[in-house]
Amino acid sequence: MREWIEAQLAAGLPAFAGSAMSGTVAVKQEALNELIAKWLANNTPSGTGGANVDLSLVRAAIKQARIRGETGTILLDFDIRI
Repeated sequence: MREWIEAQLAAGLPAFAGSAMSGTVAVKQEALNELIAKWLANNTPSGTGGANVDLSLVRAAIKQARIRGETGTILLDFDIRI
């Protein structure tokens, strides 16, 4: 699956051309803290961890993103167009 995703990213996401998505993702504070801790542990200055996937095409597809918080939950509102 990872190889397919990397191939899609490298080719400009042709399988998703014309796609649009808007929505909200809710992430509990504890899960976000764990995710950040793992990301920090895998992205040390020595470069010893983490995948090296170029996400510039994904970033280019994000037309709007807003983060807001509620008690114990982070909400990410987004609008993506490919």
